[in-house]
Amino acid sequence: MKKLIDKIKEFNALETIISIEVVLFLVAKLLYAVKMFSFSTVALPYTFEAWFDKIWTIITYGFFHYSFIDLFFNMLLLFYFGSIFLDYASSKKFWQIFITGIIGGGLFFMLSFQWLPDLYVNRVPLLGASAGLMAIMTYISMKMPHFQIKIRFVGFVKLIHILIFFIAFNLIQLPLGNPGGYFAHLGGLAIGFLFFSLEKSMQKPKNIFDKKTFNKSEYLPKQTKIDMLLDKIRQSGYESLTQEEKDYLFRQSDKN
Repeated sequence: MKKLIDKIKEFNALETIISIEVVLFLVAKLLYAVKMFSFSTVALPYTFEAWFDKIWTIITYGFFHYSFIDLFFNMLLLFYFGSIFLDYASSKKFWQIFITGIIGGGLFFMLSFQWLPDLYVNRVPLLGASAGLMAIMTYISMKMPHFQIKIRFVGFVKLIHILIFFIAFNLIQLPLGNPGGYFAHLGGLAIGFLFFSLEKSMQKPKNIFDKKTFNKSEYLPKQTKIDMLLDKIRQSGYESLTQEEKDYLFRQSDKN
């Protein structure tokens, strides 16, 4: 038992969130089956008036799923994109973007109902971690747009192309039913883009010619090494890198 507790304490943000989501799903389903729990307690209402009576739901809706299929695919995508995220950013930032994405997605969900109520044929509360997932996906796709992952039967695909596909899919689905969930996705996407934009705007532009003497031989080898590693990732995927090569890229990304 002590070993299990020690292992849990070592969890990063991704492992912690996935564990929480799975445990809460199982507990909620069990209690729901014996009529000791109602999903309406944690689901986000579609109106601000109803939300004011359950203010906590702006967070809790993102940690509960009614359907196992929703849980499975959300956690699968979160695992893939979250693993890449944590190679280039901290667990603290992961938590910040994920939680803010859930909040932003929830607010977008309620605002969309207030602005476009006619789209809502089925007026159901919001559940699921999709908005937080979209925030994580958007941030890392903007930060590493040319990073490629291998998809079975498809081949290597750039993160930015996957993001564009999800954006297009959500926009197409808006008028076809369940617009609330898709508006929440777009809210999470906006949060991920906002985090990336703020981070980029806060970075000081580098001027490699600001020194009295520009040593070309010092600059080119480092850039060449980075290019070689990126080529290796494009050809064989990120996992083909050695730990030393991963650490090197991580240090360079921190400097940028």
